[in-house]
Amino acid sequence: MSNLPESDLPEKPDDAVALPNDAGALPNDAGAKPNALRGLLANGFKVLVTVGIIIAIIFAVKSQWSEVKSTITELNWWTLAASSLFIFLGMGAAVRSWQHALGALEQPIPAFDAARCYLVGQLGKYLPGSVWAFVLQTELVRRAGVSRAAGFVAVLVTVGLSTTSALVVGLFGLPALFEVSTVAAIGVIVLVPIALFCAYPPVLTRLVNLALRLLRREPLQKPLTMHKIALALGWCAVSWVLYGIQLWLLASSSAGFEIRGLIQCIGALALGMCAGVLVFVVPSGIGVREAVIVAALSPFMDAGVALGIALASRLLFTLCEVFAGAVAAMSGSRVLRNAFVHEHSRVPDPSKA
Repeated sequence: MSNLPESDLPEKPDDAVALPNDAGALPNDAGAKPNALRGLLANGFKVLVTVGIIIAIIFAVKSQWSEVKSTITELNWWTLAASSLFIFLGMGAAVRSWQHALGALEQPIPAFDAARCYLVGQLGKYLPGSVWAFVLQTELVRRAGVSRAAGFVAVLVTVGLSTTSALVVGLFGLPALFEVSTVAAIGVIVLVPIALFCAYPPVLTRLVNLALRLLRREPLQKPLTMHKIALALGWCAVSWVLYGIQLWLLASSSAGFEIRGLIQCIGALALGMCAGVLVFVVPSGIGVREAVIVAALSPFMDAGVALGIALASRLLFTLCEVFAGAVAAMSGSRVLRNAFVHEHSRVPDPSKA
């Protein structure tokens, strides 16, 4: 043992002390590059999806306009304005349904965030394969503070409740569906009780917990309640009714205002849009919705005029959805920018330093 005091002992080289820190820093440095690459790829994918949506929307509007120009020019301006208004009202009801579905899953978000996630996400359906809308909504709701797994389950629940309400409301359009396909009409009759059974809160709770288990997430802390599920279903039904009214307003310009026509339009549009979602291989269910609508309108007008009305309805939907999605996206960007500026503009108090 040395008799020298500790202060006289030779100092250890700096690198001997730094080795553990350097060794520990290597994984961080090594992990930084994959993280940066992953972030770059994610941003590139987002840009690619955005550009794809814009191109798809431009193509959809251009192709629809060439087919529907003559019908649009024959419609009164107030008919177009009123139809657009009911589309926006239907979107609002759909947003409320989406918000109630998230609340039922113990993931409540403010109305503004719900509108932004839903309206911007809806633009994804114009890409080939309507599932893109669900992917975008899942990602957007994650940014609103909901986990990706919970957001994905919420999207599935919303689609299920929306489909259930569409099938129920669509019963009013069964006569038109029988004209298109007897098998499809019988299928709707069979699916209605099955869908209602799956929407029953105890059953839906088990289905949600099963999905969460497959995603390796904790089950719901509380079972779904009838009150919250009924609210989501009710707002879905309201959206289908409002969408059907906009079709009826367009059709009434050629066939007159009849209650029987209103009931047919509400049921047919609900079934047509529901079928368009289920047939997800085509963008926004193009062609599927129109077939049901033309069959519903054929008793009141010529088939060619009915097709023009159906295409005019789709074009109005496209324009309204693009407008609502753009406003929601810009509003969301402004809120995030203001929050960022507010956070970084705060000056620390020197007295508390």
